[in-house]
Amino acid sequence: MKKLPIGIQTIREILEEDCIYVDKTGFARDLIAIGKHYFMSRPRRFGKSLFLNTLEEIFKGNKELFKGLEIYKSNYKWEKYPILHFDFAQILNTTSDQLEAGLAAELKRMGELYGISVEGPSLQFQLKVLVEDLSRKNRVVVLVDEYDNAIINNLKHPETAEKNRDILKGFFATLKSLDRYLKFTFVTGVSKFSQVSLFSGPNNLKDITMDSRYAGMMGYTEDELKSYFPQHIQSVIASREKQGYKVTKSAILDELRVWYNGYRFSRAETYVYNPFSTLNYMDEKETKTYWYSSGTPSFLIDQINNQPQSIIPLRGKSAIESTLSDISRVDRINLAALMFQAGYLTIKGYNPEESSYKIDFPNKEVKNAFFNSLLQEFTEIDPVEISRSALEIKKSLEKLDISSLINIINTHFAKMPYHVFSSAKEGFYQAVFFTFLETAGVRTSSEIATNIGRIDLMTETPEAICIFELKLDKTAEIALTQAETKKYKERFVQSEKNTLVLGVNFSSETRNINSWEGKLYSASNSLVKEFTSKNKP
Repeated sequence: MKKLPIGIQTIREILEEDCIYVDKTGFARDLIAIGKHYFMSRPRRFGKSLFLNTLEEIFKGNKELFKGLEIYKSNYKWEKYPILHFDFAQILNTTSDQLEAGLAAELKRMGELYGISVEGPSLQFQLKVLVEDLSRKNRVVVLVDEYDNAIINNLKHPETAEKNRDILKGFFATLKSLDRYLKFTFVTGVSKFSQVSLFSGPNNLKDITMDSRYAGMMGYTEDELKSYFPQHIQSVIASREKQGYKVTKSAILDELRVWYNGYRFSRAETYVYNPFSTLNYMDEKETKTYWYSSGTPSFLIDQINNQPQSIIPLRGKSAIESTLSDISRVDRINLAALMFQAGYLTIKGYNPEESSYKIDFPNKEVKNAFFNSLLQEFTEIDPVEISRSALEIKKSLEKLDISSLINIINTHFAKMPYHVFSSAKEGFYQAVFFTFLETAGVRTSSEIATNIGRIDLMTETPEAICIFELKLDKTAEIALTQAETKKYKERFVQSEKNTLVLGVNFSSETRNINSWEGKLYSASNSLVKEFTSKNKP
């Protein structure tokens, strides 16, 4: 049984140490054949570094390394080129001075590898000297990994992020001016920051992030999973059987699909598995939040802390391609775009009439871990506390036992330390309420547009559609009246289910839900029942 290449980012080590290599060399061959300058954004630990290393070995002309792989079987010429490979994740960047010094050191090191003295008054001049001298041997290949690391790592400090962005802008502008000396350029990152000058001008990088032709270039497709990992899947089955569980191959594949599949990056319905989590699952033979736990998304949490209510409309949100694929300002970032690019949201559908994409969480790993992180960040409550009452919350909602539902949620509000409420606004309370429901396994939708307004939150039980209108320091009556006046229930008039419209008011004084009012309507729109906190014991 071949070894699993966990943590290995060099194709030589994978192939020479008899590890599993999911063959992506056909993509490399096609890119080299049809174009010259490329950019691709993918989440962290998704195979970007390995793909760049694969390109490096190809451009070194190391044909025999690839024996048996797709590019080896093709008519690729295997010409040797000088290569500049920048890994921005390895350059310190907490200040702009660090970034400049690190880049200068990298240019000097690369020059020494080729016997070239890289001296000059600026990074731009040094890069120009290096590329022009190298091009005397052959045109130069430039590979850039995690170009945006210096920006992403400093989003909490916009001034530093902007200074770093300007340094990158000058650096890559110089690279573009050297186009006649270049054979090929491939740049990767987590996000696309349009003002870094990579994406404008006549010799701009071709952004293939959402190009259907390359949707399966990183990550594992369903066919690849079945083709390359059959022995490891059998090993998982054997491990479960030793523990006394009787499982089938189909059940293991379903488990993998639910936990680690679901990433989609284009209009094409090509879904891929998270390679990092998949490999670790095959190794440990149990479901865990491998990818999420491998790096806390502090930049996301920081953005959400600034505007907690911004998380509420993310599930099922629709967005056009330019919104998802481009970030133009570091001081005002679209959270949906950042979460899509970072791998916490993915494409779930495409509407050709609107040219819009529907986005949502890709799988169980990301959804569960994300809301658990939010709970700990927002409320300082252990997610286990919520999970223990999850069944109760779901049952109360399904039975439309609103008094019980609110009592359980207020119990959790009571566990939150006083200081988390110090500057809380309406959006904070709404976000916490939303997070409680999602963590309990109640799937919600939000910001649902009607012809005269937007519904705050909506969920659906087997028996009813539940509409929530949420207010802070007003009254439940005001919330319910707004929902009724704006005729939110008419949005679901075609449904055969009952519809509950519930107004909920949070109190900043008591730091919980202090009142609620609701009405339940039948499918024929007749009033069935009224709910009110005034009658609570």
